[in-house]
Amino acid sequence: MSKILKKYKARIFGETYTIVSDEEDEFVLRVVHKVDTMMKEFAAKPMMMGDAKKTAVLVALKISEELLTLQESVEQDQIHIEKIVTLLGNKGDITLL
Repeated sequence: MSKILKKYKARIFGETYTIVSDEEDEFVLRVVHKVDTMMKEFAAKPMMMGDAKKTAVLVALKISEELLTLQESVEQDQIHIEKIVTLLGNKGDITLL
């Protein structure tokens, strides 16, 4: 079953954007809020005054950094889980559900 695409009007950093997504309304709202908040926080820094393009690039870099950090953490967790499963498997016949 495929999700239904919906259109949203979102105001981010003073500009209105049309967003098309198949995500839940609440999730889209959270994403828009996060980007808008980060844009405003970065723009409030003295070195950023009036440079929306630079602000957007720095926000994209920050969000990418957060994403990569989380992905690396998940990968490390998966490695640890595999090691634990291997250790448990060596202890006898254990069925994992």
